[in-house]
Amino acid sequence: MEKFPTTQNNTQENSPKPKVEVESGFSDFVPQEFLDDPAGYFESEGKNIKTGEIKYDETGRVREDPTAVKDLPVWRNEKGTEIQAVGKRVNTMKGSVGESGDPFHEYKILERLAQMGLPAAKPVAKAEQAGVHIIVMERVPGIRWSEKDSLKLKENGYTDEDIATLMVEAEQRMNQLKAQFDEAGVIRGWKLKDMVFEVDIESKKITSMVPTDWERTKIIEK
Repeated sequence: MEKFPTTQNNTQENSPKPKVEVESGFSDFVPQEFLDDPAGYFESEGKNIKTGEIKYDETGRVREDPTAVKDLPVWRNEKGTEIQAVGKRVNTMKGSVGESGDPFHEYKILERLAQMGLPAAKPVAKAEQAGVHIIVMERVPGIRWSEKDSLKLKENGYTDEDIATLMVEAEQRMNQLKAQFDEAGVIRGWKLKDMVFEVDIESKKITSMVPTDWERTKIIEK
């Protein structure tokens, strides 16, 4: 993990400096604007992935926040290589994050999954600024569950039976992933809405599936 000092302009003199740490191998991708003001960059440059309004539980805590996860602009290094980044503003009261008291719980899970060689997004950077915690990861290639309508299956000749068969395959693949992660001691909930998948439209087959959303995950060390 590489640490980068951040700069401030005169209007930020009284604000605490953001703390940004970037994973080795990604230092030349992260734009200076993010290093200087990660929270501001997330809000101004990010594009909401999910639609809808913020939902609260009976205690008034945020249960679902569609503004908390955003696609960030494409990041490029000096060689012109690109990465697609996804940013997340951490809900410190949600899931295992709240239980552990660690705002970077999910980020640390991603680091461990990378070490274990399990399919997941690669962690890129984490930042803390005036009580706001941001994590950044590479976008997993494929279609998110919220984007499944973009496949236009009916327009591509799929029948209702074809779609039902595809759903069964998706469930089977997810159960296979669950078994793989359980065996490694990675315990989490499993729902199709938390998967990113690739579909071969012509063969009507799912070619890959990768889980996302690790904030409720625990790892049992073996």
